[in-house]
Amino acid sequence: MTESRRMLKRIFIAIVYMAVFSGVGTGAYFIFRPAPVLPVPSASLASPIEIIWSQVFSAGPNLYSVAAKIKNPNTGFGAGLFSYTFYLYDANGILLTTSAGESFIWPGESKYLVLGGVNLTKAPVKVQLRLGEPAWREVKNFNGIDLTLENVNYGQEKTGSGKFFSVDSTASNNTPYDLNKVYVSAIVLDKDELPIAVASTLLENLKSKERRSFSIPWFSAFLGVPNSVDLTISTDLWETPSLIGQ
Repeated sequence: MTESRRMLKRIFIAIVYMAVFSGVGTGAYFIFRPAPVLPVPSASLASPIEIIWSQVFSAGPNLYSVAAKIKNPNTGFGAGLFSYTFYLYDANGILLTTSAGESFIWPGESKYLVLGGVNLTKAPVKVQLRLGEPAWREVKNFNGIDLTLENVNYGQEKTGSGKFFSVDSTASNNTPYDLNKVYVSAIVLDKDELPIAVASTLLENLKSKERRSFSIPWFSAFLGVPNSVDLTISTDLWETPSLIGQ
């Protein structure tokens, strides 16, 4: 073998070794490299929903309702879904039952959570509300939804009517969209602005520009003297995404 052929052979072997070691090094990098740091979703900047108050209300013999007022302090984030659970306790702090549901909340919205039909043979005296983690969604430049309540009337019903008290109003859908579900909550307040009774209703298929009268009744007497009624109206933005772009 001539000297030139020996030199070519050495160069070839060197190239092979370099290729092998380069491949091993590259493979090791991809296997053992640190996981990339993913950007933190902007929704993680959202503050928790605030619980203003939670309370249990008598709704008849062995029948109760629970309600709470909550507030979303975030003006740039809404929650398309969150779960909640009311825990009802007796005078000794013993848990009697739980009542759970799901809801949504607009950016900056204050609203009521109302659940009725809680049957108990022992009267609850304390209630606690726990909220699940909201499914936050960023909503930019949210200006609210044009849903209004007009012609609000309330009062005690006549004897023999089968009702103790009722709230009557007219809901108006002033948006250009038909709304599948519109939620209305009624909170009866005494002279000190404290809640003494609660109820809610669901208005289905409220058409664009429609005005619909409705009534929310109480069939059993409640304690306290009604002085005013706070009505709220809401709909799930994410069931009609075009609302967010208004």
